[in-house]
Amino acid sequence: MKPQANELVWQKVPGVKRAREIVIDGASWSRLRRMKVFGSLASVESKGGSWTLKRVGFFRPRVSIRKADSNETFGVFTPSFTWFGMAGILELDGGLTYRWTATRSFGREHAFVDQSAVPLLHFRGGPGKCRMTIDAPHDAPHLPLLAALGLYLIQINEEDSALMGAVAGAAAAGA
Repeated sequence: MKPQANELVWQKVPGVKRAREIVIDGASWSRLRRMKVFGSLASVESKGGSWTLKRVGFFRPRVSIRKADSNETFGVFTPSFTWFGMAGILELDGGLTYRWTATRSFGREHAFVDQSAVPLLHFRGGPGKCRMTIDAPHDAPHLPLLAALGLYLIQINEEDSALMGAVAGAAAAGA
């Protein structure tokens, strides 16, 4: 069954720090929780499963995805460029791939598309107010994981942009 094209909002989880979730029909559908203020480790909880996300690598950054109860890599998101978050490919165990792509300029709208370039999820806004539209059936494989990963990539990209701005400002002040 295909959902209606309505926007969902990643909302704060009451009583849980650094956590956001999508609620559908009164129940948590996908929840992303950043584990520490500094660091990239995050957990994903959904009816479809539980995973951890972590950015790894410095010169070739990527996101490692593991099932919550395993040390084995379940998937890897690799950005298309040396910087983070604007576009990339997610490769999951078993050979499934999804593409993360900017759908509008300035990086404020993104989508996950499948191998046939069919849109599955659209994201709009920044980490503080991220809206998401589901274009695929709610029970499509890995959809809650893709939803959480999309928000995670938006968060990481925002943090990187703020850090680069601070470094540029400090360099200009020291010149």
